Amino acid sequence: MYDYSTFPDDLVYFVDMKSFFASVSCILMGLDPLKVKMAVVGDTNRDGSVVLAATPEMKKLGIKTGNRLFEIPKQKDIYIVNPSMSLYVNISNKITELMLTKYVAHIDFMQYSIDEFAFSMKGYEKLHKLSPLDLALKIQQDIYDHFGISSSIGIGSNLLLAKMCMDIDSKKHP
Repeated sequence: MYDYSTFPDDLVYFVDMKSFFASVSCILMGLDPLKVKMAVVGDTNRDGSVVLAATPEMKKLGIKTGNRLFEIPKQKDIYIVNPSMSLYVNISNKITELMLTKYVAHIDFMQYSIDEFAFSMKGYEKLHKLSPLDLALKIQQDIYDHFGISSSIGIGSNLLLAKMCMDIDSKKHP
């Protein structure tokens, strides 16, 4: 049996921007990512092109990352767009900037991918004066207010547990 009290005890937040490419593309077009059916496809001119991201409404139709363009139903209420990687990188950088100016120091921040990042909040409790859950909710709201993008946040005592909590949560909540 392990004595878990000897293990490092950190406070790690793992954040994922939900349907990031599709959300950013929707916002660029003045659409609500939570209400519209949109797929971002590698190349809209190639039938076999891969879906890079899909909004929650598209996912309800069974279309998600990895599907092919030819699998998307031909409906007038579905938007199919090409990716805009420079825009996605720009928005990702701005979200990172928000985190680094408002919540955590650069040394405690780790960019995991263009739409996922983690940070250690150990030692920041007195600064933010919020419970871990309340701080996560504040961060989610801040990202949404600034960028219109929904997110999931997992909290754990290490990076793996925080990522697992985030993955489990994101599958249970829209």
